Amino acid sequence: MHVAKTILLLMTGAVSGIAFVLSCGDNLSVKANADAATDAPKISNCDCPAAEPPLVGRFMTIHKTQTIDPNHFLTQSARCPTGSQLISGSCTKDKLNPGRRLTLEQSGFYEEDPNEWWCFFHNDEPQEPVTIRVSVTCLQPAP
Repeated sequence: MHVAKTILLLMTGAVSGIAFVLSCGDNLSVKANADAATDAPKISNCDCPAAEPPLVGRFMTIHKTQTIDPNHFLTQSARCPTGSQLISGSCTKDKLNPGRRLTLEQSGFYEEDPNEWWCFFHNDEPQEPVTIRVSVTCLQPAP
């Protein structure tokens, strides 16, 4: 008898819980009611202009190359056009092969001109010149 009461109590609790969740949840009722509140946010038709135009086609990359004599230093930069914004920059050897001993001492932009990316190289090759490439990625202003 004690087991039957326990099972009946558990079943009553489960049924009550399910009924409570369904009644307060996603408005799952048999009748469609137009004025019933919904849990989902209401989506309104917005005819306002976009806050920012799409980015597709607005990125541009600019490359500058220069050759460093053997065992010499070189400072090279690439600059974004006026009105655009510097996103990132890179400092590399112009060609992947052949491998050369090249040191990048520092790179980045400076407060004087935040649209210009600088690279400071040292060619560690004793007899071979090395061609380096400085690249900058810029975001052009919206049309």
